[in-house]
Amino acid sequence: MHSFTFTGVFTYNLLRSVPLLLLAFYPFLESRRFSKKITFVIFIAILAVWQVLSLGNAYLSKSEIQMAIVEIICLALMTALYAVTFKVQAGKKLFFCFMAVNVGYMLTTASKCLEGFLFAEMAMEKYRWTASVCLLMVSPFILIPVFLFIRWEKKNLTQDIQPVYIWQYCWLVPVTFYLIWSYYFYGSGNQVQWSMSLKNVFFFSVVNFGAFLIYYLILRMIRDYQSYSKLREENHVLSLQLMQYDGLNQRIALARQGRHDLRHHILTMENMVKEENYDALRSYLMEIGEKYQLEGPLNFCSNTTVNGILTYFSEIAECGEIEFKVNIGVPEDVKIAKTDLSILFGNLIENAVEACQRQKTGPRKISVRGQVDGNTFALAIDNTYEAVPEKDRRGRFYSMKHSGAGIGTESVKEIVNRYNGVIQFETRGDLFCVSAMLYLE
Repeated sequence: MHSFTFTGVFTYNLLRSVPLLLLAFYPFLESRRFSKKITFVIFIAILAVWQVLSLGNAYLSKSEIQMAIVEIICLALMTALYAVTFKVQAGKKLFFCFMAVNVGYMLTTASKCLEGFLFAEMAMEKYRWTASVCLLMVSPFILIPVFLFIRWEKKNLTQDIQPVYIWQYCWLVPVTFYLIWSYYFYGSGNQVQWSMSLKNVFFFSVVNFGAFLIYYLILRMIRDYQSYSKLREENHVLSLQLMQYDGLNQRIALARQGRHDLRHHILTMENMVKEENYDALRSYLMEIGEKYQLEGPLNFCSNTTVNGILTYFSEIAECGEIEFKVNIGVPEDVKIAKTDLSILFGNLIENAVEACQRQKTGPRKISVRGQVDGNTFALAIDNTYEAVPEKDRRGRFYSMKHSGAGIGTESVKEIVNRYNGVIQFETRGDLFCVSAMLYLE
């Protein structure tokens, strides 16, 4: 005959499971795979699995080993449902899943220890109403700091530009602490007496604090990597703008020289006309055009940032014998930050130019098309290529300059997401095509 009731078991596990699942779900709500309704249904399904197996554990398990086996089964099922719910890296999901489990252990032991002080006789039995009361008393002191920690790191966690190798292995850290908890919790012989020991609770409180310190250092390292990547991207944009500035200065210098020499050219051409030497005149005009770069367009659109980038890459394309066609309309007052425009156009067009430069055979072509229409901005860039860019497991393009995913492409995706837009990469015959739609508020 059990001393606890069904209601007592159900209430206690509900009070423990709901906040822990909310902590696990909170960081990735914006990366959910399904709609809000389906995500909520999965949340309820995980709760149901937790309750069923917890009740089975309470009523059917006869030993500590059986209880540990039931918990492993429960954790595996919940982890599978949790993993399906979100579109984030597996290591990241495992990291927060086991972190929540470890917090759950801390809640269990701390509340039982408090119950031992306040209700010594009832504390010797499981799932009494006193257990739920003490759990409610302890939860705010543990869950609120954990929630603030996760909320503080939420923006960091949702960034795409992250070192993949860290998430491939960092989930082992909370798993290690989980194994330590499980070993002492189930290996004690009597969970209730072990949890009622203030010495044990204090010791594992220190262990948990150390665990969160390690979590913080891992997330801090990721944040520093993101800052470094962003700084490198900004330096790339500044270098690009500097090269555009140098090119503009060269054009200005040529224009000034041309203005100074214009009188002499006019006199020379007048003499050729008088002598009816039209072949020499035609040759002379071509020579002037090449000298002062009269064939290169100076104005692709009215937006100075976009125009500077297009002008710069058009000159590189011309030197590389790449056909460069532009049909774009971006006003100066477009509701996109200049730095975002620089990163968006700079990275995509630079990738297109580099893909053409790597071509060993066939014509080299780049086509840039874009237009602002009301509250939307559409952009399409097509280029010929020789080798299809490879992707990693997350669908990110590998960099042609270094190992790992390309930072520039991920920066472009981040900008598109910032404007609630969409971007698509695809191949059409001999063309690699990028199309993006940004929504302007």
